[in-house]
Amino acid sequence: MAQISLYIDDSMVSRLNAAARNRNCSVSKYVAELISEQLSGEDTKEARKKQILKQLCGALDDPTFTIPDEISWEDEFTRRFDLI
Repeated sequence: MAQISLYIDDSMVSRLNAAARNRNCSVSKYVAELISEQLSGEDTKEARKKQILKQLCGALDDPTFTIPDEISWEDEFTRRFDLI
């Protein structure tokens, strides 16, 4: 199992310890559960968005509107993050 280090404000440590204690688990397990819940929620949101888009496909009665192909990373333009 992989290990990570977390840097948490001193003001949050007591709250984190109390929350883990309330669930009768270690801080490590509690944090892992929080991360898992968050990532699962993001996957669910993404799936919901795709489902809505799929339901909307065909809502317009215009043959010129089509689902575009996925753009491969090789075909995309070079991004310049130094401009930000």
